[in-house]
Amino acid sequence: MEPPGTATDVDRTTKRLLGKQGPFRPSVRLLEVDDSKWVAKDYRACTPLYRWTVGRWNIARETRALARLDGMEGVPRLEGRAGRWILILSFFRGTDVGKTPKLDQTPGFFEELRAIVTEMHRRGVLHLDLRQRRNVFVQPDGRPAVIDFGASLCVRPGGFLARLLGRIDVSGVLKYKRRADPGSLSADETSTLERVERRRRFWPFS
Repeated sequence: MEPPGTATDVDRTTKRLLGKQGPFRPSVRLLEVDDSKWVAKDYRACTPLYRWTVGRWNIARETRALARLDGMEGVPRLEGRAGRWILILSFFRGTDVGKTPKLDQTPGFFEELRAIVTEMHRRGVLHLDLRQRRNVFVQPDGRPAVIDFGASLCVRPGGFLARLLGRIDVSGVLKYKRRADPGSLSADETSTLERVERRRRFWPFS
């Protein structure tokens, strides 16, 4: 089934709102038609200044990032646009890592999450907000998914920025791994996480 293609269709098929809403963040909507579901990131309700500056920039960044990640498992697929201010994305079932029992966050889960991050970086996409728990999902089958690329950055794979800022994404994986099982990090992983966390005061995200 085709996803909603207009703002009117988005309003009509909205099942509920997901997460916090406000004048400085997009409304995230769960859309449902019969057995098909999508997520809409909708900037229409943001203040005009935010929408035409930050919102416009975020839409462009997320669109570029998801184009590079097209075909990857564990990241949203860009299904289309519904007008200027609404992105339509594929939907992941599951719960974020902050709401998932630690026993369900297995070593295999973290291996797959690290593999997703590695492939993102190989394609030149930095998430940059992976330390936010709501951006990492545990799907019903136990596999990870990474969502919300509104803060992402597309860079040259293997370049200076990719190496420097890629550590922030990796630290997100290690943060959740340590939280689920404090003794599971290797010496190298512990060193990487501690190095990033010492510098967090200079980083605008979590």
